[in-house]
Order: sequence, then structure tokens, then C-alpha cells
Amino acid sequence: MMDGEQSQLNLQGGGLMEEFYRINWLKARARRDRWKEEVSLVRHEMLWTCLWFEYHKNMWEKRALQSTEPGKEAYAKKQMGLWNDFAKKAKLMFQGKQVDCI
Repeated sequence: MMDGEQSQLNLQGGGLMEEFYRINWLKARARRDRWKEEVSLVRHEMLWTCLWFEYHKNMWEKRALQSTEPGKEAYAKKQMGLWNDFAKKAKLMFQGKQVDCI
């Protein structure tokens, strides 16, 4: 049988449409899998952002406690408050959307 005859038989038997749907289904499944991965990454990034803000808040809190000069202590407390505000706002914005905190 020649290639032309084989493709004609495939076309008559509905095989061409079947292959078309199969390819589109595979593409859709791959797209879905990429989006699932993206959602997972974004949720983890939300958690990492909150943890990053908490880390900086704690770092400035330590500096404020270790400071011996009033100016440096005031600056450290200001920074601590700033990072604390970032952490609170991030937690509020990400509430119910992120991976559970550790």
C-alpha cells in the first residue's frame, strides 16, 4: 500500500480527527500541568516573602537590643517596625492563598 492510500484510509476511518483531538488533549494537559506548577511556586513564594520579612524584623530587633547608642537603637527600632509592617501586610494580603506557615 502506498502512503497516499494509507492516509486516504486514515482520513476515511476518522483517524485524522482522532489524532487531532489526541494532540490537542496532550497540549491542554501540558498547559494544565505548567499552571499547576506555577500556582505551587507562587504559593511558596508568598510563604518565602513572609519569612523574609520576619527574618529582617528579627535581625533589626537583635540590633536594637545590642545597641549601646540611643541613635543607633532608635534607627534599629524604626527598621524593625518597617519590616514588621511589611510582614503584617504580606500575611494579610496572602491570607488563605499561600502554603501553610512553618
